[in-house]
Amino acid sequence: MKIKYFLLFLIPIFIILFNINALIFNYNYENDVHHNLIDFFNGKELKFDYTERELIHLYDVNLLVNLLRITVYILASLILLILLFNKEKIFDVLLMSGLITIGIALILSLINFNALFIKFHETLFTNNYWMLSSDTLLIKTYPIEFFISFFKRLILNIIIVSLILIGVGLLKNVHTQYKSCNS
Repeated sequence: MKIKYFLLFLIPIFIILFNINALIFNYNYENDVHHNLIDFFNGKELKFDYTERELIHLYDVNLLVNLLRITVYILASLILLILLFNKEKIFDVLLMSGLITIGIALILSLINFNALFIKFHETLFTNNYWMLSSDTLLIKTYPIEFFISFFKRLILNIIIVSLILIGVGLLKNVHTQYKSCNS
C-alpha cells in the first residue's frame, strides 16, 4: 500500500518534469538562437555574442536543464522498476496519478504567470543574472510572451498525458468489470 502512495507522489512529478524537458528541447521554435541553445544544453558551444550577464545565466540554466534531464531519467527508471514488481495495482495507480496531475495542472493554470515566473527564478537561481535588460539577445529571443506560451503548452501537454493515464486506468477497470459480468 505504501508503494502505491509513493507512486502517486512520483508519477505526477515525472509527468510535469518530463513535459518541461520535452518542451525545452523542442526544435519547432524556428530560430537559430533557440537551436543553438538546445545544442548548448546538449554540450555544444554557443555561437552568438552574449553579454557577460547572459552567459552566466545561460550556464546556470544549462546546469538546471541537465539536472532536470537526469531527474527525469532517474524518476522514469524508478517508476518502471516499482511498477515492474507491483503489477497488480498499476492501472489504479495510473488512474489516480492522472487525476492528481490534472489537479496540479489546473491549480498551476490559476496562478498569476508573472508572479510564478519571478518566484521560479528567485527560487532556482542564487544570483540576479536572470534579470536582463530588454535589449539583450536572450530577452529579444525569449520575451515574456515566449514563456507564457511555453507555460500554456506545458499545462496542455500535462493534461493530455494525464488524460491518457486516466483512460488507460479506466479501460482496465471497464474490462475487469465486463469480464466479471460475463463470467
